[in-house]
Amino acid sequence: MFNNISKTGVFFLGVLAGVAVIALMKSKTVQKGCAKIVAAGKQLKDEAQSFVETVKEDAEDMAEEVKRESEQSAE
Repeated sequence: MFNNISKTGVFFLGVLAGVAVIALMKSKTVQKGCAKIVAAGKQLKDEAQSFVETVKEDAEDMAEEVKRESEQSAE
């Protein structure tokens, strides 16, 4: 596919793509969309941390119950 394109041609295609991305990122619509995506990602991270903390607390509670039960059965 790219067998006939020279290194200079590939370089200029890369420059053109970079300029297009920069122009696109200056768009208010794209900036708002990126802000929403980042906010959603942060919310997802917070929810995941909360879930992991809950699971950790539950596991610690269960381990403590098992420890107490084994101590009571040993007596």
